[in-house]
Amino acid sequence: MQINYMNKGFTLVEVLITLVISGILMTSVYAAFRAQQDSYLAQDQVAEMQQNLRAGLDILVHDLRMAGYDVDRNGTQIGTAGITVANPSDITFTLVADGDANDNNGDGTVDEAGELKTIQYRLYDAYGDGDNDLGRQVGALAAVAENIEALEFVYLDSAGAVTATLANISSIQISILARAGNPDRKFNNIQTYTTASGAVWGPFNDNFRRRFEIVTVKCRNL
Repeated sequence: MQINYMNKGFTLVEVLITLVISGILMTSVYAAFRAQQDSYLAQDQVAEMQQNLRAGLDILVHDLRMAGYDVDRNGTQIGTAGITVANPSDITFTLVADGDANDNNGDGTVDEAGELKTIQYRLYDAYGDGDNDLGRQVGALAAVAENIEALEFVYLDSAGAVTATLANISSIQISILARAGNPDRKFNNIQTYTTASGAVWGPFNDNFRRRFEIVTVKCRNL
């Protein structure tokens, strides 16, 4: 039997070169994957934040526009329905309910005609996780938006001037700051946020993304 010693395999140098090239290719693929993954997570956090902010503002603005509403328009609640507490960080107001299936005045009767409904908005930790949520209280307190870090109300009269007199409130400026649920290790938040009153929130110098909005609500029933 003849053995052909010219049929050789790969040399050690060829194997090493192949391994180096494969390593470079795998590193590039992994780096591209991580970049796409980080981008996806960041966009997911932003979308979640915007959804929480939009949902909370929609409910809050709708309720504020109804402050002082009297469904019967018979004048029986004049001087009763309206804003009852106007603080920078919380607000309480009343309106005459019209079929919302709640016992609004606590007398044991659901959906009583002409029942006065009291609503409060403020921040609180709804889930015990150490961050604030937007709470809406009609009887029981419940969260309507998660991860709302800061909230401010500024009260204006019909001329657009700041007022502390409840009877003179015509519109309300809401400054609201939402925060992402999880930090992004590649992001550093050094931004400041100036509220309607001129107060400055931040810089927080952390890894949380935030979204800030100022909304003016005309209280059409006051």
